[in-house]
Amino acid sequence: MYLDDQSRADIPNDLQITTAVPVYAAGAGGFGGSGLTLRKDFPESWIWETVNETNDTSSRLPPITYKVQRAPDGTPLYTVIEKQPRSQPEHVFKTNTRPPLAGPYAFSRIPKPHKNIPRLFLSQEIANTWLFESAYSGGQKTITKKVPDTITSWIITGFSVNPVYGLGLTQQPRKLNVFLPFFVSTNLPYSVKRGEIVSIPVVIFNYMESGQTAEVTFDNSEYEFEFADVENEIHENSKAETSRKKTVEVPSNSGRTVSFMIRPTKLGHITIKVTATTALAGDGVERQLLVEPEGLPQFVNKAAFVDLRSAPEVMKNFTVEVPKNAVPDSTRVEVSVIGDVLGSTVQNLDSLIRMPYGCGEQNMLNFVPNIVVLDYLKGTDQLTSKIEQKAKKFMESGYQRELTYRHDDGSFSAFGNSDPKGSTWLTAFVARSFKQAASHISVEEAIIDKALEWLSDQQASNGSFPEVGKVSHKDMQGGSGEGIALTAYTLIAFLENRNLLPKYQNIVNKAVDYVARNIDGLNDVYALAIAAYALQLADHSSKDFTLSQLDGKATTDGDTKWWHKPIPESDSKNPWYGKPNSVNVEMSSYAMLSFLEAGLDTDALPIMKWLISQRNDKGGFQSTQDTVVGLQALAKLAAKISSKNNDVTIVVSYNENQQREIKVNSENNLILQKFELPSTAKNVDIKATGRGFAIVSLGYKYNMNVTGEWPRFVLDPQVNKNSNQDYLHLSVCTSFVPTTGQNSSNMAVMEVGFPSGFTADSDTLPSLENMDYIKKVELKDGDTIVVLYFDSLDRNELCPTISAFRTHKVAKQKPAPVVIYDYYDNSRIARQFYDGPKSTVCDICENEDCGESCSIRSQKQRSPKDDNGTADVKAVSGAVTVGALSTMHVLVAVLLLKMFY
Repeated sequence: MYLDDQSRADIPNDLQITTAVPVYAAGAGGFGGSGLTLRKDFPESWIWETVNETNDTSSRLPPITYKVQRAPDGTPLYTVIEKQPRSQPEHVFKTNTRPPLAGPYAFSRIPKPHKNIPRLFLSQEIANTWLFESAYSGGQKTITKKVPDTITSWIITGFSVNPVYGLGLTQQPRKLNVFLPFFVSTNLPYSVKRGEIVSIPVVIFNYMESGQTAEVTFDNSEYEFEFADVENEIHENSKAETSRKKTVEVPSNSGRTVSFMIRPTKLGHITIKVTATTALAGDGVERQLLVEPEGLPQFVNKAAFVDLRSAPEVMKNFTVEVPKNAVPDSTRVEVSVIGDVLGSTVQNLDSLIRMPYGCGEQNMLNFVPNIVVLDYLKGTDQLTSKIEQKAKKFMESGYQRELTYRHDDGSFSAFGNSDPKGSTWLTAFVARSFKQAASHISVEEAIIDKALEWLSDQQASNGSFPEVGKVSHKDMQGGSGEGIALTAYTLIAFLENRNLLPKYQNIVNKAVDYVARNIDGLNDVYALAIAAYALQLADHSSKDFTLSQLDGKATTDGDTKWWHKPIPESDSKNPWYGKPNSVNVEMSSYAMLSFLEAGLDTDALPIMKWLISQRNDKGGFQSTQDTVVGLQALAKLAAKISSKNNDVTIVVSYNENQQREIKVNSENNLILQKFELPSTAKNVDIKATGRGFAIVSLGYKYNMNVTGEWPRFVLDPQVNKNSNQDYLHLSVCTSFVPTTGQNSSNMAVMEVGFPSGFTADSDTLPSLENMDYIKKVELKDGDTIVVLYFDSLDRNELCPTISAFRTHKVAKQKPAPVVIYDYYDNSRIARQFYDGPKSTVCDICENEDCGESCSIRSQKQRSPKDDNGTADVKAVSGAVTVGALSTMHVLVAVLLLKMFY
């Protein structure tokens, strides 16, 4: 609303809003058998209208005309506000009330418009609202609109603007409750496992003047599940049904619940579609239920850099290797092709890794890759406004979140003020990253300077930078490199802040000298790789010698090259070392950056090919540091070899005589093209022809429901005795399995899953966070998984207890997983499964669905034993009542229950 120049007496102290909502709206759900609608999703914004009130003669403001400019198809593009010149002089009022720019709304004074230039309002950027209208100084306006077809509440507020008195606001917003006189609601679990039986509750609400007889239909026309019956579960038979119906009496102004038991037979999302009809009304809902295979998913990605710049044809072969004990029918195989080295990264900026990232260092994954992508796309002239907006949005949120991990002294640590001190490593990482981001978003220079000042204060007299905080990443913060890795890493943060370099020149010189004089004879490959890059940036005289030393420790295989940590003899058969390793990716990335800084692009190409082969299907790597530095290295070389003249044809052959063809050219370079292969595919051949290059990936997943091999942690989940079908108390004991020279882990993360139907008891989480050894607790996947962070673990056993309660009725639950892993070394992992409190169909069925068998069981559980040891059980079957059963009869009943189980 907008008020014109008028006396203060005419301006209301409080803007009043009156809402009138009809009790029944035929268009929002419908009446009668033909009025049935199926509600799915609704828009956040569905009305933004303008008002032309030029006929208001009482207004002293000049007339204003609103014109909506539309596209040829009628889509509104923007609104032009045309303001006519004043026909009379402005009025000036004297008042005893508060002067302008005083009081709580002083900020809202609106400056006079500059000349009479029309203003543009872009309708694409509207807020989450569906109604925004304005009225003139009469103060009243009647608005009649149809609300969105959803059952929810909307907040209605208003404001007035006056050139003298500023902004007037409503004292209290009004709530508009929108509902249907007759509607259906359902509540689904986050997911269930294949083979489990879930009871789907359907609530029918009736706010009509009389009671209604509703026929509720549960649709199964796609045959995505089976309807479960007690008798069918006993005899293990079932029949396909396209739907099932139930009738329920719903009193006026009340609700009633009916339930349907189903057993999903299809993996993935299945459609839950329910309708309810009466003689006067009808409604329906459609939801998606996620059905997962048993066990834990394992992801494998094999990628290759197809380079046709020097060859007319390139052949590659991938093999799908699924263990024999994988969960049946859980395998999914997918081929993807893209014409840009960072293309898949651009597509998945919000999900580059599958690990949680809830600490100060891991939060930077929401920050740094966006910098790399923006710099790369700008440098290769591929940046679009959509990608730029998306990346900057992630950067801004990551920047603000990272500030919550800042200490008062300017340092940063993994868990902020819950840590006693800041971390040298993380503070250097943040200072370096904030400087890189400053060219894209607003970053306070003082924050970077304060971080570098704090780092300067930590420098030892010999020039090194020791870790004064918690050690989360031992290869970086400690290890056998005697502090060289961390000193070189911190040195890089100073060297990349060149505008502040004069202030810290003495600090930098001491650090460079320390790194240079400790290089000779250094056997720690990780420390050597970071030191080589730091000396290249510093342009030190020993940079070539250091790079030569590093090159001598490389491993080569064909056209690929990389560096890896020595494998302890005790772990020589550890299968996890054969998978992409975070530390190996880190050191190889620093080596690649060193070669690029030295101008040896040709030597860096084999490293790039190896790094590409280690990426996951989302364009990231395994954890945070390897993803950040890996993408930085890839982007630096990709910017030099990027070409707009790509024209590549990829032919994918599988299962002997089946083929698919994909073309990559300049128009779809950044588009990730992918398709699914049959789960039976074992050998996949790739043939590439044309010019340019492309990235071809074979990604596949499968589930495992057995204990993980070669565990590096002791992991023992135990269900406490006070657990029952409605509440779960789980104690998970864990410790690190030490080996030669490795007595403790890096930061460890435990993920505790619950049986289907259970969600975490959030009221118990604060007690977990108060434990000294647990740094942070998170929930994910609809509160069905609890994530615990530990600074590190050693041989001392820790046993946190996690609680959950049943929120959905599920029977025949599959075992639930618990996994713990080293965040910075994915060769250290353990996986276990446990059985929660068991539920049968009799525990989740209702009323007539339970049948005679469940009735016998229920009566048996409620009846006390008599003095002779026989149970007094009464079960009703038709009109026959059985009482005072003998021991033999009880035995028969128990056998029936055993069959049912």
